[in-house]
Amino acid sequence: MAAEINLRPLQGGDLPAAHRLSQAAAWPHRIEDWRLLYELGAGVVACDESGEVIGTAMAWRYGDEAATVGMVLVAAEWQGKGIGRRMMDAVLADLSSCRLMLDSTGAGLRLYQAMGFRERGRVHQLQGAFKPVAQSSAARPLVAGDRAAVFALDEAAFGAPRLALLDRLLQEGQGVVLEDAARIGGFAIRRRFGRGTVVGPVVARNEDDAIRLVGAVAEAGFVRLDIPHDATRLEAWLIERGLAPAGEVTVMVSGAWPPPSPEARRFALVSQALG
Repeated sequence: MAAEINLRPLQGGDLPAAHRLSQAAAWPHRIEDWRLLYELGAGVVACDESGEVIGTAMAWRYGDEAATVGMVLVAAEWQGKGIGRRMMDAVLADLSSCRLMLDSTGAGLRLYQAMGFRERGRVHQLQGAFKPVAQSSAARPLVAGDRAAVFALDEAAFGAPRLALLDRLLQEGQGVVLEDAARIGGFAIRRRFGRGTVVGPVVARNEDDAIRLVGAVAEAGFVRLDIPHDATRLEAWLIERGLAPAGEVTVMVSGAWPPPSPEARRFALVSQALG
């Protein structure tokens, strides 16, 4: 039956159908979240014989040598027919020169392993009604003059330049930085996403700084963070502030991803799709 499926590039007019697929999978993305992903990346859709969109897969390039892959969705009634593999093959065909990163649910793990991805770590999703803390004097609002330092910190922590992505996040959200002796040592960005807001990326030297950044930028209401599994003190602090564990994904890579700088570590992702 998979042979009856046609693949074509994802287009702006497909976003409502893609949104319906993510809703059916109980993913929190709003149509606005899909639009951001679409405008920053590229992808494919799988369509049945009537032209209905029954699957999506996307990728986002960072510089010439790196990319993340995500938003791999197949309608429930079409799963198990090889459509996910076909979409992944189509997406990766344009990324043969790139090192790749993706976050896999348990359901996708075997597929990505078969495609040559290897495990690099795990990410814990936490979300809930955040209880704010007293404003930290150690953090201040991120301003235009901070951009070069913030971009450099993010590249050191992630392993590739993400200028267009960070530019967009700063247009749509609010950021804070930690500054020590006129040197920026960490930053965090908050923006609208899903049921409320998401805090990420969070880049810092250590968990204490990451906690200060999140405390300074997160507001009361529904908040989500996707954090490394070994950021145990940050996770415990978030739970104290009202968030709860909401799932785990496996970070998978293909190609030689550089280790993060000791001065810049990611303590929260932009999202599971964008890394």
